[in-house]
Amino acid sequence: MNILMLTPRFPYPPNRGDAVRSWAELEYLARRHAVWLACPNEREPYPAQLTKVRNICRDVVVVPRRKLASLVQGGISLLRGRSLTEGFFADDALKRAVRNWAKTIRFDAVLTFSSAMAPVAELVDARRVLDMSDVDSHKWRIYAHRSRPPLRWLYALEARRLGLAEQRWVRSHEVTLVVNERERRKLLARTNPRHADVVRMAIEAADAKRSGSPGEPPQLPTEPIVGSVGSMFYPPNVRAVEWFGRYVWPQVKRTMPAARWWIVGNRPTRQVQRWGRRQDVRVTGFVPDAGRYLNAFRVFINPVDGDIGVQTKLLGAMAIGKPAVVTPDAAAGIDYDGEPPFLIARGPNEFADAVIRLLTDDALAKQLGLRALRAVQSYYLPHVQLGLIEQALSGQSCQETTGTRPWETAGRAERETVAAPVGVPTEVAT
Repeated sequence: MNILMLTPRFPYPPNRGDAVRSWAELEYLARRHAVWLACPNEREPYPAQLTKVRNICRDVVVVPRRKLASLVQGGISLLRGRSLTEGFFADDALKRAVRNWAKTIRFDAVLTFSSAMAPVAELVDARRVLDMSDVDSHKWRIYAHRSRPPLRWLYALEARRLGLAEQRWVRSHEVTLVVNERERRKLLARTNPRHADVVRMAIEAADAKRSGSPGEPPQLPTEPIVGSVGSMFYPPNVRAVEWFGRYVWPQVKRTMPAARWWIVGNRPTRQVQRWGRRQDVRVTGFVPDAGRYLNAFRVFINPVDGDIGVQTKLLGAMAIGKPAVVTPDAAAGIDYDGEPPFLIARGPNEFADAVIRLLTDDALAKQLGLRALRAVQSYYLPHVQLGLIEQALSGQSCQETTGTRPWETAGRAERETVAAPVGVPTEVAT
């Protein structure tokens, strides 16, 4: 097939959640089809990055957009009665490039990554598939709920107007894809897509050399390092760091004085940087290989709240068999069978108790690591998930079932994971 792929930012390197997904899709499709890529970006990609992408695509157009200029256009869009998102990502140069390609290339399909690119996709007469990943208007509703005026009013306005735009955009595409069943329910509650399917994140589980032979528990680091990973300028991640640092970490330290907390992620805000002043906390800032730090964690933590999409960083930790403590919101975005592959904790006391248990109980930590690996191998294998996108582009319906989410359907005893023992038998961001 001749495929046009549209992304809201340059997809390489895959150092944040949306880029992890879009780069996996681009790389997979480009090995099997002819792919043209068009996207805006805050700056010109570095030559090596651009070369990497050009080497797998038929052609690439990247339109540099200064963030300030994008914000101004977004504001003008709001004044004209549309959403900020529509103005922020609108670009005449990008549209001209796509129109020029469409004059000489017969595209069989358009893969629109992120609903913000839908107006550009509508310029091409081809089968259109929208990978929405998660429902953006819902994010703005959450931001509005957690903000004070006047930002609360602005975010609520954006949620309403973007929601109306999403209704149009999903109808202009034959298929709309999201990352899990939770997002699919949101989508169906707010819009009327022609067809909606779930395509999960494509995550490669650790090989046998790194994690032991099948059925053998992964190796556990001996140092009591608790770690979190993510883009540390992203508000939900910043809020999670603050919550864990204020309410959970002191409890962990009282029981485990030798414990250390590593905060790994690029562009940390001042709030996040402030935690690095403590001797027992390390704030790394940007690192070229977050995997090296992730491997050193004894316990991975994901204290993010809010039912938004899927936590890519959590899947990255699961893929190497890392025992983890997560919030119910993070857990509800992950597919697995049977008992949860992590400890689920609601409040500060439960979260601290769970972290301490995994720092001290080797058998439990290893069991959770094995469950995590099995969940990734069962539900997130790249060739399966990316194959579903290929099916959608070619006109076939995505056939894989969406799986189960025990956290949503389990009874009280199963949900109280922290209170009752579970039993013994690449930088990612979002």
